[in-house]
Amino acid sequence: MSGPIQSADRALRILQVVADHGHPLGLREVSQLVGLHASTTYRLLATLRARGFVEQESAGGRYRVGIQAFRVGNAFLAAADLRDRLRPVLATLAARSRETANLVILHDTEAVYIDHIVSVNITKLFTQIGQRVPLHCTAVGKVLLAYAPDQEDLLRRLRLRRFTPYTITTAAELRGALAAVREAGYAVDREEHELGVACVAGPVCDADGRVVAAVGISGPSARVLPRLAHMQRHVRAAVVAASRLMGASTLPRPGGAEVP
Repeated sequence: MSGPIQSADRALRILQVVADHGHPLGLREVSQLVGLHASTTYRLLATLRARGFVEQESAGGRYRVGIQAFRVGNAFLAAADLRDRLRPVLATLAARSRETANLVILHDTEAVYIDHIVSVNITKLFTQIGQRVPLHCTAVGKVLLAYAPDQEDLLRRLRLRRFTPYTITTAAELRGALAAVREAGYAVDREEHELGVACVAGPVCDADGRVVAAVGISGPSARVLPRLAHMQRHVRAAVVAASRLMGASTLPRPGGAEVP
């Protein structure tokens, strides 16, 4: 296994030093604290500044933590909060459906599994915490994409890769599928990402009405699809419970209306 990349390691050390101090630091201070030559430290700080991870004061030129570092840290805190709040919902969904229950968030152009409770009937583990999956061919991904405020930008950036004979591979077909998700209030993956695997998912709203996550179930298609109506009801109940826990006062419902 290869070791850490030196430039990345140095940049992260600099970011940590700047973050650990309660006041802005000058170039010389940062250089001394990380044990690097001033010219090297300056180039790394310039890169971090260009990416928004550090900011430089106009007076004095000292460095402090930037907004992008806050966003990254806040994303971690938000994911941790989601997991803690919604784990009981996942437990109930797994128990009722007897399939693996998943909690997934949107990150850039992918869906990321941040928690799951494995089915009592498991024969194969279909998901892993931290796993990233495409948006266009997974139930959780289609839910997150269907309700994304920047949907058009995401659609332009997506690569509609074919995984199985059932994968959506055209923008027109995907737009139709997303409209169907909003109309129904849930999404289904019928072996679109992996043969033999089916999933059902729905949107979790927060107090501002934003969709912040998707909850769903995954399991063998031979087990899930014949019981699809039951799976949809279980997922819908989980969506309502999870959204209430997140402070939502209204929820998306079939047809795009809201449930008070």
